[in-house]
Parts: sequence; C-alpha cells; structure tokens
Amino acid sequence: MTPATKHAPSAGALRAACQIEADPSLQQRVAELIDRETGLRALTENLEKIIAEAGDLVETRSPELVAEARAVLRHCADEAPRQAE
Repeated sequence: MTPATKHAPSAGALRAACQIEADPSLQQRVAELIDRETGLRALTENLEKIIAEAGDLVETRSPELVAEARAVLRHCADEAPRQAE
C-alpha cells in the first residue's frame, strides 16, 4: 500500500467555504472539513488505490471504466493540486 496523499480541498469545497466563512484565514480549514465530511477525499483516495492496484486487471475487462476513473482523478487533480504531507 502507498502512503496516503494529502489533497488540497476541492474547488467546490473552497467555493462553499467562501460562502460560509467570511474570515479568509479559516476558509481553507472549512473547505477541508467539507471535503472530509462529504467523503470526497476518501472516495478520491480509494479510487486512486484501486486503479494503482488493479487498474490493468480491470482495464482488460472494461477499458472505458478505467479511462473514466482516470479522467475523474485528473479533473480532481486539476481543481485541487496534490500536496506532499
């Protein structure tokens, strides 16, 4: 297993945090909380692990599914660049 990567909050969580919290110093924390509580971060991390572990196996049976999963991860990465822990 690979170590968990830390993700910046998603763009949607950041937009919501800006609407909820007026203090800019707290917006990042609120956005992280939104992502964690909605399960987005866990879902993204699990999808990355599944593709890393079984991507080739799944791709032989359903290449479209793996391509879609990779596209979603790229999209998430575009909105929220990964940061080292």
